[in-house]
Amino acid sequence: MNREKRILSLIVTSILLISTLVVCVPMARSGSFREETNQYFYGIMTPQLVTAGYDGKQVKFQFSITSNTTEGTAIDCINVTLPLGWEAVSVECNATWTFDNQTSYVKFNATFDSELTNGTKLFFNITARVLVGVGKWTIECYDDMVSLGSVTEKVVVTPYFDAEISPAVVKSGYTYVFVLTVTHNTTLSSIYQVVVRYPSASGWVFSDIVSYPQYWIFSHDPVTREITFTATGGNLISPGRSATFSIAMTLNKGALDGTWAVTAVNTANQQATIDLTVDVDDDAPIVRISTPEDNARVCGNVWINASISDDNLQSWAIKINGTQVATGTTATVAYRWDTLTYADGLYTINVTAVDVVGNIGYNSVTVTVDNTPPQLIEIKVKAYRDSEVIGEYKPIGDTIWIPNATGIRVYAAFYDTGTFGAQSYVYFNVSAEAFGNATWLPGLAPYDVSRVTSLPVKINITDDLGNRFVGTWYVRKDLNPPSVPTYTKWQLICGGIIIWGLNATDAESTVVGYNIYVNTTRNRATTSQLASTVWTNVTTNLYSFSGAVIIDLTGAKYANISVAAVDGAGNERVKTVYVGAIPSGTWYPIELYPGWNLISLPLVPNSTARADIYALILKQGAASVQFTYTFDNQAKQWTLNPATLTHGKGYWLKLNAYDVLIVQGTPKEDYWSLEPIYYLLYKGWNLVGYTEMDEYSASWYLSSLQERTYFRYLFVWNAQSQRWFMVDTIDTKTLTPGQAFWILLYEDQTLVPPVPSP
Repeated sequence: MNREKRILSLIVTSILLISTLVVCVPMARSGSFREETNQYFYGIMTPQLVTAGYDGKQVKFQFSITSNTTEGTAIDCINVTLPLGWEAVSVECNATWTFDNQTSYVKFNATFDSELTNGTKLFFNITARVLVGVGKWTIECYDDMVSLGSVTEKVVVTPYFDAEISPAVVKSGYTYVFVLTVTHNTTLSSIYQVVVRYPSASGWVFSDIVSYPQYWIFSHDPVTREITFTATGGNLISPGRSATFSIAMTLNKGALDGTWAVTAVNTANQQATIDLTVDVDDDAPIVRISTPEDNARVCGNVWINASISDDNLQSWAIKINGTQVATGTTATVAYRWDTLTYADGLYTINVTAVDVVGNIGYNSVTVTVDNTPPQLIEIKVKAYRDSEVIGEYKPIGDTIWIPNATGIRVYAAFYDTGTFGAQSYVYFNVSAEAFGNATWLPGLAPYDVSRVTSLPVKINITDDLGNRFVGTWYVRKDLNPPSVPTYTKWQLICGGIIIWGLNATDAESTVVGYNIYVNTTRNRATTSQLASTVWTNVTTNLYSFSGAVIIDLTGAKYANISVAAVDGAGNERVKTVYVGAIPSGTWYPIELYPGWNLISLPLVPNSTARADIYALILKQGAASVQFTYTFDNQAKQWTLNPATLTHGKGYWLKLNAYDVLIVQGTPKEDYWSLEPIYYLLYKGWNLVGYTEMDEYSASWYLSSLQERTYFRYLFVWNAQSQRWFMVDTIDTKTLTPGQAFWILLYEDQTLVPPVPSP
């Protein structure tokens, strides 16, 4: 370049820059490559993809370099470096430029005034011997030996065949058979030789050559780890055909990733190599559950979200309490769980992931499903009259009856596994009071009901999950007492009284029970207790069964008995039943079951007549007993429907329904003052009654019998289950009042029941 011209040009350019304060920026232009730092040049290189490649194949690459320099700068030298291992065979260039081919790089120099100024181009071709794989060309431009920048351009050379390996992912500690498939995918000469170099990575151990194409032979060099397979008899891999080679390898524990090299040689001695990497995956997938959180309480639709980290993920599965509900193959897990189809309770959510070699990873969380709104335990109303508490009242259906009152408070107790939400209220008509669980509301003063006879009370509460409870009750005043109670009959018994068929009516809050007054002492029985179909202990001295009330007056000489019907508002109306003396003695209930019953009388009865005793079967009387049998222990004979029932004997009764027999009379201990009590037993089987009012051991009850004169076990009948069971007379097994038992004697004996200690 003319030095004077360049200096003049630089001077002019500097003057222009100073005078105008304008910085010139190079214009970006399109091209297959571009120098990005200074943007002084760009260009095109073709081809960028070479197919049907093999090592040493000659390929012509065409280049076009365009200058994008600023004024005063020009490209006068271009250095092109070939990809590693490639060789430049020949070079073609414009006549105004010279080149120097150093095989691994080519240097182009401008002559005379042929340097590239802005917008001018240089075309040149380089024919190179290529290698299969990815090659990187480097193009660097200069101006007076000053670098203007460089670019790198990639070229992909694909081999004339394909190679695949299976499996491509393995697990250490196992032996695998690796199948290599070689496919000729071009029109070049047929492949006659395949060289396989197995991995040298740590842990890889050659095991065996399993299979290869028919009519091929092989040689194995353990030092180089190469197996050379060669075709014989013309059995080549022709274009479009494939062949497989199977090699067994053992991967010791901790083996590293391994690279296989597959080289194919065709009949033109053109060869190419493909590297195949086999991943060794000993790591289990990492599973992270993001929602729901562990120990969370959930309701409604819940998203189960998780992420899985594993390069070789095969599948995942979600299980809820061991039942699989969802599967997938992506690294992101998302499943909408409808908890409304599940019962409330504790659930374990498990997400399990499996990769392609069987490594298993999992994670789990435990949650509590709660779709149940707060559950009402109790609601009641406290009624006030002029600040004095009248009483507490519970609902009958959706109505809470109260007597004439001036104010009320409401108490509501709920159960919930969580907490109660802020928007929870009790409404007295439309007046809202913030809800407090198990708290009397309103808190400051009773709600005024002096001018109303009916008041709606609404409870609207939610728990922390949004489960809602809404309930409305009506507090109504009942100003009228029920009717005077009636009964079908009553009867005095030893130490008590029985009243049958109590009845009363109430037009408003209905009759909810009866107060039984014994000398002004109140005993409360609800209507449901009175209607009980089984023997029920209502209070300490009050019992009921099927509409009959039994009042225990043991030890009392006189009594004033009255009955009051009570309505839902607590109003009552009283009727006197009996005032007078109470018969001495006591009574005991014996439950009778459908089928056969084996009983005895635990008291010495006032009357032994069967009709008198059966008259106190509470519901059906004597009509409930179909058959009665007793056994003559001496004659060893049965008697059907004996006229009398006596103390100390056993009796079989056949009933058609459940009932209760009230036995009245004198306890054995009190009867001893009149005459001794004893029972003659005879050799063989004897049916004996248990005469006590409490449970005692069989050994204690039979203590008057001589040892070794009777069989160890007594046989007792369970009327409820209609089955026999045995009572051991040696251990502490007990007998129950009202029972009878079979005993086998080896000789005649006299049974004298002992007197219990006071």
